[in-house]
Order: sequence, then structure tokens, then C-alpha cells
Amino acid sequence: MEGEIMCPDVAEVAILVVGYRNAADIVGCLAALSEAAISPRFDVFICENGGRDPFLQLVEQLTAARICERSSKPCDLNHEFAEVECLRLRARAAKVWVARAHSNLGYAGGINAWLRPLTLVAGWNGIWVLNPDTVPQPNALAELVERAEGGGKAMVGSTILEAGEDSRVRFRGGLRWQTSLARVVAIGLGDSLSAAHDPSAIEAVMDSPSGASMYVTRSCVEHIGLMDDAYFLFYEDIDWGVRAKPLGLGYASNSVVGHKRGTTTGSSGTLKSVSGLSVYLEHRNGIRFVRRHFPHTVWLRLAISCCYALRFLLAGSPRNFGFVISGLVAGLRGETGRPKWHSEPG
Repeated sequence: MEGEIMCPDVAEVAILVVGYRNAADIVGCLAALSEAAISPRFDVFICENGGRDPFLQLVEQLTAARICERSSKPCDLNHEFAEVECLRLRARAAKVWVARAHSNLGYAGGINAWLRPLTLVAGWNGIWVLNPDTVPQPNALAELVERAEGGGKAMVGSTILEAGEDSRVRFRGGLRWQTSLARVVAIGLGDSLSAAHDPSAIEAVMDSPSGASMYVTRSCVEHIGLMDDAYFLFYEDIDWGVRAKPLGLGYASNSVVGHKRGTTTGSSGTLKSVSGLSVYLEHRNGIRFVRRHFPHTVWLRLAISCCYALRFLLAGSPRNFGFVISGLVAGLRGETGRPKWHSEPG
């Protein structure tokens, strides 16, 4: 097939990472993956959304840090990418494919740009969607795979730690949708890592693994299809999870992943410092999500967003007040993808 990436010997798990001008984060993530348990075998597929200079910088930093070395094997370009560099981890037999997108595809778009060609080749049993600013513990992937295979789960989430803390939980498994307030809730937020918990009870209320670390079986991908890249950023993970829920969602509590949070999107910070793009997309995509899955709560989602807008205004951030309102309008109009006002990478 013309334009198909030739990758006949993909390992058991394909790890998918989307970056945006954050080479240092990805170097840290791959350094952690270099220490992963021997089994299962994996290969890494990175999509750099930030343009050519960040792509070259990423390749340079991965090799300069001696995390990766260049591969002598040929690498055919896939038609969805401007260029692809083939590397391999120095510490283990794992290939690292670093690709440059033609334009900023967003998070789901970057995942899909690798997932589409991967669906055409044999060898892999599942994918691990991993944020670039994560630091997985050595057994994190093995625990995910064990829960998926042993429990018959289509998607499995990890224990995600709060940024900069090694004992405070951000997510236990992932997310649930709180219908009464039309919002996403992080399961286990603020728990101590050592606190008693019931994984089966968590699985019963989960609506999706967290997009920071989600293992998805090949069978699941074949049944529900790719992520919805119309979201661009935010809500693509819970949308995918809700679609997969009838097939079974799991929580691997011993799969522990550190997460810096918001380093590429600017979604963390104060009411004044949080990025306008993240505010806009949070409220635009919230409308899209409830229209698709909980249409009877659209009015409630509108009301909640208006409350957020007022909160920004009272906090002295009229700029983000405006981004909430413009996001709501865009959501009601059905606008999708990368916002027209968001600049392309150079």
C-alpha cells in the first residue's frame, strides 16, 4: 500500500506519545521506559506536533542523553507524517519511531496518525497511550497488560500521581462522569498512595481511564475505532472510554505513573495563568461530549460553564472569561478541530 509505514515486527505493545515542543519531558519519559520490566516487549511511536525545529531537537536530545541511538534499519515514511526518524532504546530491544506531523494534529490526531498505520500490521496486542510528561514506574505496563488479559478488560488505567509528589494520587484508574453537575471527576483525587481502596468498586464507577496512561487492547480498537480527533485537546480520552465501557474498563492499581500535568497545554495553574486555549477547548468540547453521550444535560453543561466564566471574572481574569464564552458559542455551533485562531507550529 503506497505511503504505508513498513513495520512488520512491531512488539507486543505499541506505546504512543504525542509531544509539542517538550523534548525534555519526552527524554524523561523514555528514560523511565528504559527501566521497564523485561516483559511485555514494546516499541515507542512518538508524534511531534510542534514543527521541524522541535522535531530535530527531540531527536538530538534523545541521542545526546544516550537514551536512544540511531537505528541502522531502513525507515519508510508514512504519508501522514512529514518525516520519520528511526531510533532504538540503548537499554533494551525497543524501537523508537519519532515522527513530525505536517501540522499540529492535536492530541487525539497525533495518536491516530500512528494508530491508523499500526492497524494494518500484525504483532501488537495493545497500545499504551502515554502522556509525554509522565514517568512510569518499572512495572507499570506489565500491570496494565495483566489486568487487561487476566480480567478481560478492553481499556485499563493506572494510578496517576500528583505532579511532583510520590505519595499523592491524582487518578485511581481514571475518570467518571458526574451527570448531576455535567462534569468530569477524577477518581481518587487527593488520596494517599497507600490508602485502602477497592479496585473492583473503582472499576464499577469508571467511565474512562485517564488519558495520561491508558492501555487499550487491539480488539477494543477494532470494535470502537480510533480516538475522535475532532476534540483536538480535552475530552478525547473520556469520549473514547465511554465508547469502550460496554467492552469492559479496568484499573491496575499497581501500575503507578508520575505525571507533571499540563506542561504542553498550559491547563495547570491559577485562574489568571491557565492558558486561554485550554479554557476555550474545555468548554467547547464539553458541549460536544454531552451532546453525543448525555444530550439531556446540555442545558446543565451550559449553566456550569457560565459559572466558570463568572469565576474567572471575579478572579480578575476577563481574558479567560472571554475564552469560556467563546468556547461555549463554538460548541453550540458545532465547531471542531484546531481553533482557527490557534497558530500553526513554525
